[in-house]
Amino acid sequence: MNLLETLRSFFVSRSARAYLVGGGVRDMLLHRETHDLDVSVQGSASQLARAFADEIGAAYFLMDEAFDVARVILEREGAREIVDFARLRGETIEQDLATRDFTINALAADAAIWNGDADAVIDPFNGRADLFARRVRVVSDQVFVNDAVRLMRAARMEAELDFVLEDETEKLVLRDAALIENAPMERVRDELMKIIAAPNVLRNLRRLDALDLLGRVLPEVNPMRGVTQSPPHIYEVFEHSLRAVAAAEETERAGYLNLAQGAFGAQLCEHFAQTVSAERTRRELLHLALLLHDVGKPATRTVEENGRIRFLGHETVGAEMVEAALRRLKFSNDEIGTTKVVTTNHLRPFWLAQNGMSDRAVYRFFRDTGAVGVDVAVHAWCDQRATYHADSDADEISALDAVIGRLLDRYYHARETVVFPPSLLNGNAVMELLQIPPGPRIGALLDALREQQAAGEVTTREEAVAFLARIQAET
Repeated sequence: MNLLETLRSFFVSRSARAYLVGGGVRDMLLHRETHDLDVSVQGSASQLARAFADEIGAAYFLMDEAFDVARVILEREGAREIVDFARLRGETIEQDLATRDFTINALAADAAIWNGDADAVIDPFNGRADLFARRVRVVSDQVFVNDAVRLMRAARMEAELDFVLEDETEKLVLRDAALIENAPMERVRDELMKIIAAPNVLRNLRRLDALDLLGRVLPEVNPMRGVTQSPPHIYEVFEHSLRAVAAAEETERAGYLNLAQGAFGAQLCEHFAQTVSAERTRRELLHLALLLHDVGKPATRTVEENGRIRFLGHETVGAEMVEAALRRLKFSNDEIGTTKVVTTNHLRPFWLAQNGMSDRAVYRFFRDTGAVGVDVAVHAWCDQRATYHADSDADEISALDAVIGRLLDRYYHARETVVFPPSLLNGNAVMELLQIPPGPRIGALLDALREQQAAGEVTTREEAVAFLARIQAET
């Protein structure tokens, strides 16, 4: 029994007056798969939600006691299904729908009998016609004033559904865009990440910018506009950053087979599908990191006498700006840490391509980046794709691809020997062996030892003891 049938059976048994509303109805009319349903009920929504959760063995959460909103979450067959219950806003379902954002979300159906029949949908604002026309239209001209997050949702509806804003709705977005700056940042963040995750990300970001929302949600990108760069860059900083995000989508569509000679497609698909926080994955965070990786360039831009433009230290300055931006948007510490590591280290694969790469260098790279080193490597590929002309065959391109291949090969095929070699000695052994007290030097010695192991120059405990004794004697 699917979720809709389960709900229908429950409401029939309870003789409860309830309506399916909003996005679930919309998605079923569009024949889109959905695992989220919204229900408006007469009477106590939280009591009904708890009864439903108890009946089907699901989790129950009271979301908003004042407005009587509760959530039921059911985990089955590897999928999460969510039903949100809310008390009817107004005396009738039509009054409830009048409080909603867009006509395509102001749709309802009797939860006890509806089986997906379009003719049985309650549609006071002609939302079905807008669905047919693939159009996003507001229910009223106060929609964004009542809830500024809906500004971002308008852009998200365009992105996810491949719809377009109706002309008057677009004018309202532009009129009210400044309101987004005072909206709840957690909800703004969620809408932003859904836009970043949707197909055709370059179009979506350009659209968000055209609606005067991107630079208000992420004001850090505004100084990047029009900041020119020296060759081989063919784009100014802001355009380069947008195209870097598009390059990530390019390699995702290819199953990551268009980098590193296609040797790590399966591993990279699995890596970027990993959830970092709140169902947001490494894939979405890579998009965000690519958008923001050069935010430090405007503040560090210099022009030498020969006309060469440089941005020395922009990765360090940018990392601090990225952390501030993500904290403002209420990202988790894990998300902030991941994105900051990528920003701080995004130039390292390029430096390795210029200077050559030993296993010792591979160890140092992953020592500083951990598992995020994989993200850094793929980030570099995207960064470079947004630097050169598409038909360029520059030596730098093949050199970077070789570096990325080497980093990924060592991470996936030599993790225990090169990337994260096991400790031949622990801290206590080092202190006893060298007769030194606890302190930072212990960590430095152990790191030097692991580096020797990664390079293959120390392989046994005896060699480790001799190496540390030699270092101690030389200092």
